[in-house]
Parts: sequence; structure tokens; C-alpha cells
Amino acid sequence: MKINLMNYKIVTRKSCKVIGLQVELTTSQNENHRIIASHWKRFNRELRIKEIRFDSNWLKYGITTKIDNQYMYLTAIRKMSDVIGFAEEELRGGEYICFEHKGNMDLLKSTIHGIYKKFIPESDFELDESRATIHFEQYDHRFLWNKPNSIIDIYVPIETS
Repeated sequence: MKINLMNYKIVTRKSCKVIGLQVELTTSQNENHRIIASHWKRFNRELRIKEIRFDSNWLKYGITTKIDNQYMYLTAIRKMSDVIGFAEEELRGGEYICFEHKGNMDLLKSTIHGIYKKFIPESDFELDESRATIHFEQYDHRFLWNKPNSIIDIYVPIETS
């Protein structure tokens, strides 16, 4: 499947509080794919145990951060209330490039690779190298697990003049 990174839009997002579970990542994209898949299973299990239910406008986030040269991944939902065992973070507002990943989950790492190794270097967009949030994935009703028409939005924060 060919990934078309030309389908992007610039969006301004407001800050919002999220809660969820965090896991440490490695520098290996293949290993991180396995870690993140396992972490999502744990997070969804915790949501069921805590009896957290969603309406038709549900949102989930996969947030990749880098703090002190350590990559972390937070599976999260918008903060509705305090939940025991869940970390609270703020998803920073600002300008983002939003890419649409369409297709199987196994292709997500190829989409992210294309964003950072092809699209960003060939564009005029400036990334804030000191930012904590590297990017985040937003999952909503269009996410259909491994179906070919499944859609995930990927947000990359950019610097504005």
C-alpha cells in the first residue's frame, strides 16, 4: 500500500487534559510497535475494569513524548474525572500538521516513518526540537482496527512564526 503524505492539513488545537497509562519505549521502531500494541491491550482492559464507557463521540489518544532523551508512550482519554492508577497529562494546544493514516495497523509505523523521514525534511515546516510531545495519534469512530478503511489522525506539532 502506497502512503500518500500529501493529504495533510494544518490545525490549531486547544490544550486539553488527558488521563491514561504510560509505557517506556526503545529506539527500535519494530520493538516499539510490539510494546505499543501490548500497551493498548492493557489500557483497554483497564478501561473495562474501571467501567469507563464512551458515547458515539469517543476519542482515544496515543501520545509519544521525549523527556531527557527517553521516549514514552501514553495511551489516554480526555479527562472526565480522576481515575485511580491513571496518569494525568496536558495535551498542549498549538499548531499541528494533521496526517490521515488509512488502513491496517501494521502500516502505521510506515506512515510515521514517512512523515519524519520524507515529508518533514522535504517541507518548509519547522519542528520545535525541544518539544516534549513528538506526535500523537487520535482514534475516533473511524478507527476500525485492522480494516483497510480504518482511519487514524496523526498530529505533529509545528513551530509558527
